[in-house]
Amino acid sequence: MSFSLRWTPEATKTLQQNADYLFKEWGDQVANDFLDRVEGLLDLIKQNPRIYPLHSSSKTVHKCIVNKRIILFFEIKSYNFINLLTFWNTYQDPEKLKL
Repeated sequence: MSFSLRWTPEATKTLQQNADYLFKEWGDQVANDFLDRVEGLLDLIKQNPRIYPLHSSSKTVHKCIVNKRIILFFEIKSYNFINLLTFWNTYQDPEKLKL
């Protein structure tokens, strides 16, 4: 069974911010590799979201490591829907992470 993904405004915004930064600072190849990786991970999440561990401070939010600096947080909302919450850059203050 495949889950449907729902993009929150925060997930859309943070993915775009991270991609924009990579395009500006590292160039097209790095940014496109990042976006390809995200696309592949989203396919995996849709197929089996429970392979990703729960975030330590939550009983419902899972985390998926996109790369060493970006973590995707998502929540399984029902038997067929997943909310994508944010693409968190680990350079940020962890106290500001609101899930």
